[in-house]
Amino acid sequence: MIIDVVYCMSEPTISEENAPQCAVCSSKIVDLPTNRVIATENNGEVEYKHFCDAGCESSYHT
Repeated sequence: MIIDVVYCMSEPTISEENAPQCAVCSSKIVDLPTNRVIATENNGEVEYKHFCDAGCESSYHT
């Protein structure tokens, strides 16, 4: 199962040290309102893939 979640980061910025990395370009996702997250479930375990924008998410799927 794939769940595509798009949200705007309106909360305070997280530190670069703790920020997730884009699964495609490896940029730290600190203050990007175009951040996208895909959650996948495999045998009861959830894995999250973070993307800095729609272009990186599209590249991941191709």
